[in-house]
Amino acid sequence: MKKFPHSFFLVLVFFLLNFFAFAEEQPWSRLSNLLPKEELEIFRQAYPWVQFELDYDKEEKDWTLAVTAFGKKSVFYRAEGLYLPKSELANRDHYWRVIYKYDKTLDDPANFSEEKKARIRAYSSDENRKKGAVSSKFIFDAIYDCRSRAAMETHLRSMTLWNKPLNVHRQIGKLLDKIEAKVFAMAKGDKEIRDFLKSLSSCSGYNWRQIRDSPTKSFHSYGIAVDVLPKGWGSKIVYWGYEKQKGNKNWMLIPLKSRWMPPAKVIKAFEDEGFIWGGYWAIWDNMHFEYHPELFVAERLYGDKLR
Repeated sequence: MKKFPHSFFLVLVFFLLNFFAFAEEQPWSRLSNLLPKEELEIFRQAYPWVQFELDYDKEEKDWTLAVTAFGKKSVFYRAEGLYLPKSELANRDHYWRVIYKYDKTLDDPANFSEEKKARIRAYSSDENRKKGAVSSKFIFDAIYDCRSRAAMETHLRSMTLWNKPLNVHRQIGKLLDKIEAKVFAMAKGDKEIRDFLKSLSSCSGYNWRQIRDSPTKSFHSYGIAVDVLPKGWGSKIVYWGYEKQKGNKNWMLIPLKSRWMPPAKVIKAFEDEGFIWGGYWAIWDNMHFEYHPELFVAERLYGDKLR
């Protein structure tokens, strides 16, 4: 029997400890702690224009969720919260679960341990970005009729956000109208928000593309993500990947004061309408907002069970 050197086991132990520690920091990668009927209620409240029906497949020994939207029906296996088509059940380890806790913690890199730096560096590596687990988006393909570019583009709405043109899925257009009106109203008595509006260079929404350095579609492809960019944003950093591409291996240590961020009241205005902010992510994207009402409904209904 082949014997492995002592150093091999030390490296293996270090890898496993870091892997599981990182898993603790990435709640969306773990299996759901909710019951199937609880997730059904979350989806029904989050997407009232969609019909959801729960059933049980005795052969697969798993729950199924039928999703009917825009006159089209799709069926997904729950797969402990991943919501996969039958053809992807064998690949379940490649996906994150759909419903997770939206963590609104803005981590200060000044407090990062060496272990946390190493975990973030590994998570953001080219290898992990290309071959690691990705968001399970199959259910969103059905909800937004985004199985193909041609289908998606029948649902686009051209509009403006703070006088900047963009295209989005028509299901979120009215929500952006409300956000726009709320921020304009706040700007009358808040200089920080007035300065924010004056500083805007562009707002962008729909863009049929993959996530940068990743094999999965961006939520911009669904028309439910919005990027808000200021003029001269190069003076501050808006996205982790730009720094990494420049060769900065310690991009995760960039101080919060050196990152461009929308005002807190603007972030809350988006959140109040069901949009999450990318600035809270480990690989932060401070210009990015993404519509995920299911996360806010889940927090309201079953916050004590989310992780």
